[in-house]
Amino acid sequence: MFDLRNVFSLGMNHTVQKLVNESDTATHYGRGSLGTLIATPAFVSLMIDASIATVENRLPEGYVTVGTSFEFTHDAPTCMGMTLRLKSTLVEVNGENLIFDIVASDDYGDVGRGRHQRAVVNRQRLFEKADQRISNS
Repeated sequence: MFDLRNVFSLGMNHTVQKLVNESDTATHYGRGSLGTLIATPAFVSLMIDASIATVENRLPEGYVTVGTSFEFTHDAPTCMGMTLRLKSTLVEVNGENLIFDIVASDDYGDVGRGRHQRAVVNRQRLFEKADQRISNS
């Protein structure tokens, strides 16, 4: 495996922006009592998207990242029609692991934070392992 510290720079970042629509709401995810507030799964998905976008264009050919851990806080509600911004910053490279800090904000301020770890893996080997798991069951 190559040294990821030669591929990625600490401090690299990417911001994802999304206008929260009906498909992002708690109601869409089956939590009607929360109405038009963004659902936690949609919130987390956007955090992950920001982390992937931070590094994907620098990955060597044949490699992808896979999520291995995630911690977050969802501190304030964001309503449908508001713009959610999620900034992911690469803060650590440890072997095959990339660690990101994520800050989420909307039209009125910060709404959450996260820490996400992704591993850089060979795409073909990943699918071979998945096929092997199926074959052995």
